[in-house]
This record gives sequence, C-alpha cells and structure tokens, in this order.
Amino acid sequence: MMNLAKEYTPDQISDAEKLCQLMRDIPDGRRQLYAVSMMAYMSGCEAGAALERNARQKSPA
Repeated sequence: MMNLAKEYTPDQISDAEKLCQLMRDIPDGRRQLYAVSMMAYMSGCEAGAALERNARQKSPA
C-alpha cells in the first residue's frame, strides 16, 4: 500500500472552515442527515479521484 503525505492548500483549509461553519448553523434535528449526505458526497469525490489516478497509471504514455 502506498504511503502518501497529504498537505492541504490554503483554499482547501478555507473550504473546510466554511463547511464547518455551515454545519454549525444547521439545526440539531437535521445535522445528522446533513453530515451523512456530506460524507457520501466526499466519498464519491474521493472514489472519482482514485479512478482517475488508476486510469492515468494504466494508460500508455
């Protein structure tokens, strides 16, 4: 398994802070649904990025 060091850009940090602020403003009764939805979205983005990386590694240069 590859060990990748991850460094976040200032834009990524800013986006994460905005997401946390948005989540803070969601009423308690809806916060869990919002969190589950966001996790599903982020997992989909991560899966797409992994598929793209794999496709680039397999394609001839």
